[in-house]
Order: sequence, then C-alpha cells, then structure tokens
Amino acid sequence: MKSKNLMVATMLMLSATAANAQQNIQKAFEALLNENRSEIKTQHSLEKDPETGIKEGEMDIYDFILPSPTSKQKQLIKDIEKAFEKDKEEAYSLNSGNYGNHASLAVGKGRSASVGLGNIKGSRYIYACFLDKNDPEKTKRYAYAMEWAEKEKKITVRLAKTYATMPQYRGGRNASRKIIINGQEIDFSDALNGAFGYNGSEAWLSQFNNLRTLFQKKSEGPAANSWATSIYKLCKNADSLDVAEKEMVSKEIQKLKTKTEDEFIQNLFDMSIEHLKK
Repeated sequence: MKSKNLMVATMLMLSATAANAQQNIQKAFEALLNENRSEIKTQHSLEKDPETGIKEGEMDIYDFILPSPTSKQKQLIKDIEKAFEKDKEEAYSLNSGNYGNHASLAVGKGRSASVGLGNIKGSRYIYACFLDKNDPEKTKRYAYAMEWAEKEKKITVRLAKTYATMPQYRGGRNASRKIIINGQEIDFSDALNGAFGYNGSEAWLSQFNNLRTLFQKKSEGPAANSWATSIYKLCKNADSLDVAEKEMVSKEIQKLKTKTEDEFIQNLFDMSIEHLKK
C-alpha cells in the first residue's frame, strides 16, 4: 500500500500542470516511475508570488536506480527518448549531451536553484524547453530532462521537470545575455565579455544569431512571438554595432520576416529594422 501511495503521489505531482505539460514526455515519465526501482531520492520545490499567487518557479527531481533492468524497463528508457522526439515540434529548444558536458536547468528566476545534468559517470542526457502557453506574458517555460547511465547490470536515472523565467527575461531590462555553448549556459555580461574575448558587437551578434536560429526553427505561434519580441528589444539597443553590421542584421531580419504570416511579428521586424537605421 505504501508503494502504491508513493506511485499515485508521484503521478499527481507530475500531472499538476497537465495543461502545460508535453503529453508524450509526461506519459513516458509516468510509465517509468511506475516501475519497480530502488534508492529513489526526490526533490521538490514550488515558488509563488506572495501577492498574486501566480507560480514563478517549480522543480521536481527523481533520482533512482533500476537494478537488473528488465527488457521492459530498458524499453521504457527508449520510449522517453522517442517522446522527446515526438514533442520536439512544440519545443523551442532540444538538447542532448553526456557525462562531463554539463548543463543546468534554471528554476524560477534562476537566482539560486537549478537542476544539474551531465554529472552521472558514463551517462547521457536529453532535455527540452517549452513555452508556457498559459502565461499571458509569454516569459515562462517548462523544461523536461532525463539523464541515464547503464553500468554493472543496473541503470541509474534522473528525471526532472522545472518551471522558470526564460533567460532573456530574468532580472527585467538589465537581464544578463545568455546563450548555450556545448550544453552550458554562458552569461555574456560586461564582466565576462572581456574574459571570453568578446567586444560589445560580438556579444550582441552572438545573441541575435541565437534568436535568429530559434525563430527559423519555429516561425509561428507563441514561441515565435517571443523570439521576435526579443529581437526587437535587442535592436532597440544596437549602439555597439557599426554601419556594416547593422546592414547585415537588417538583411537577416528581412529574411525572417518572409518566414511568417503573422502581421504583428512582421511589424516587430519592420520596427527592428527602423531602429537599426538610427
């Protein structure tokens, strides 16, 4: 009975945001968590705005071992990999890596808590980020991750889900500039620009290229609107670019404009180009 109660509680925690969750990954996670396992460790957190009660951050982590895994359990691991592939069209970011190639998934506003990946010896991992479609400001995202390693006739697994503010919106107007390099989130703040050998325009262009790539992958819907808005904000602060760089960026934005039929996004791109002319 105790085991049954644990299983039900686990499913309830994972299903608490079913309206936002990606269904294939959700179901695949639940199927694996319902299997017999040992040495399970869980971590959970929930952050809400004290005045509005609106959720700002959430974290669910499940670390466990499948001793002498059956063929069914091995298949469930493969099913989760397939689920990420099935849900990738809804994701704005899909990444994978292995042990030593560390990645970190933020929780909330990303000020302290995070979920680490790439720390289990001999492991592989995969994670995907999805825009919260119920967030009216389109600044929040869900992230799902699995890390696993098969060794000595057992499989060590980490399943995780986090809810957080998207990097470009953390900290308001002075949010740090971040991109992913080799699975690691890099902050291109003024202090780090010198350390990595980036000047102002190079950091600006790196962020623009990251947003451009994301928009090319998904040019319609809420995620596309988010990327277009971020590009617009970036173009409002393009003082570090020289004339040639501004012309190059304008041409790239014109190309992005042809990829969408959304008039609002097209107008954002037109205004972005106008700011680059100043």
